[in-house]
Amino acid sequence: MEIELQEKKQTLKNIPLFSELSIDQLRKITSISKLKKFEKNDILFNDGDPYTGFYIILKGIVKIFKTSQDGKDSVLHIVKPLNPFADVPLFEGGNFPANAQAIVESLTIFIPKEDFLKLLSEDKEISFKMLAGFAKRLRSMTSKIEDFSSKDVINRLAKYLLNEIINNKTDNQIEPHIKLTVPKSTIAAYIGTITETLSRTFKKLQKEGIIRVSGKKIFILDKKRLKQLAG
Repeated sequence: MEIELQEKKQTLKNIPLFSELSIDQLRKITSISKLKKFEKNDILFNDGDPYTGFYIILKGIVKIFKTSQDGKDSVLHIVKPLNPFADVPLFEGGNFPANAQAIVESLTIFIPKEDFLKLLSEDKEISFKMLAGFAKRLRSMTSKIEDFSSKDVINRLAKYLLNEIINNKTDNQIEPHIKLTVPKSTIAAYIGTITETLSRTFKKLQKEGIIRVSGKKIFILDKKRLKQLAG
């Protein structure tokens, strides 16, 4: 148990939302948190479910999405390791505002709402230190909305690829690359398009010599041109 708490504490320290917290404050959070494992395609929560707390993903990938009345899914976030999700209702109140599904087998830290709010009331400094993390996420969401309204699919895909090579730590290699770990349909929904359009856009980038696709790997051949497209 002590080893598990140490691992969770170290993980929390690497997350921007908690990066400013002291060792003692991190210890308090790890003491109320729980490890939860989900299999591929498991639903973590549904849109409208009573809010119980928020998650931090340790391993795997989780899709956050909304479903329209006609059954069409719109992907809001693709959450990867060391990122929190479902934290906004903690302070806003209300139910879960979207659906969450594990795209692959995933391991998360779950932080219960009531226990965490009690902790904040006892140590108000934690709240102030977390504000910077929330501000960073808000800027990211605002940027995504601006991209949807002002950029074409090819521009949004270029930005997605650039972010992914950074996340995969291959951006400084001679031939930066990523491995597609999520279905193309999920990527398409995430950048605001459909699978067919995404496939055509990939082919266009290949034809122009900007990328090379080999199986599930995408190699960036012309990073400068990709950056120009991303704007």
